[in-house]
Amino acid sequence: MKRYFVIALALLALASCTKKQADPVADAIVAEMMKDVDQPYQLQITDLKLLDSTTFSTEFQRRIGIYNTRLDQNTARLEKYMKQGMKKNASLMFESLQKDTKIYNELITMKEMMGDDTLNVAYYDYSYTYSGKVGKTRIPAQQAFATVTPDYRVLTCVSDQRDMHKATGLVIPGYKELLDSFKESEEEQEQ
Repeated sequence: MKRYFVIALALLALASCTKKQADPVADAIVAEMMKDVDQPYQLQITDLKLLDSTTFSTEFQRRIGIYNTRLDQNTARLEKYMKQGMKKNASLMFESLQKDTKIYNELITMKEMMGDDTLNVAYYDYSYTYSGKVGKTRIPAQQAFATVTPDYRVLTCVSDQRDMHKATGLVIPGYKELLDSFKESEEEQEQ
């Protein structure tokens, strides 16, 4: 009797080892890709590979660099418009410069407030292949890329690797709210 019990336990252990474990990254990517799909779907992620990781510090530097470049370019445009007597364009560029300066300064403040937490991983870059079926439509194997936070929140899912970091600034605490505050004030001015 003991022998049958030991054999049964061994078989159970073997069966549990052969079952494929769910991958939370793949599950998060599928959920993000299919979040607006109202048809039945079967999507499979294969060849999921970790490419890189990015710290908050690196993401802050990326965003600060973008705004620094925009400030330089828009300052040059403002000077050009003023020299050419293009008052309306100069006025619009001045407003844009003010907005970008505020965002730039806020990003620096946010980075300082995070302190040592800027050394934590903000997100991971992955490449993967997906295929499956949505409704009655078959999806052939396609390569894609994703950025995923350590808590499995998907920031981007893109087919072109060059587009991976376009929305990753949203991982910075308060960055989305900062951008939204400018959109709201612009909408109020239009009314």
